[in-house]
Amino acid sequence: MRALSEPLSKVDKVTIVSTGNGDAAGAYKLTGDITKIAAQVPALFEALSGMQMSELLSKVRLIGDKAPKPEPPQAPIKKA
Repeated sequence: MRALSEPLSKVDKVTIVSTGNGDAAGAYKLTGDITKIAAQVPALFEALSGMQMSELLSKVRLIGDKAPKPEPPQAPIKKA
């Protein structure tokens, strides 16, 4: 999702030309199209990589579990 939305963060102005035909118009159409694209990402990933999205996510979890954990901050020692 980040890769899909990153180019939009560099846009300073959007001009929408709408004929009013279809389910939505204007900004509603734009957000609807982005939502449809995002919904297709898992199927696209699976078609291109041959790996199920659930398999990828389970591996990410395993990698995260094995990663070294940061040390918790220690409270400052108070001198009397």
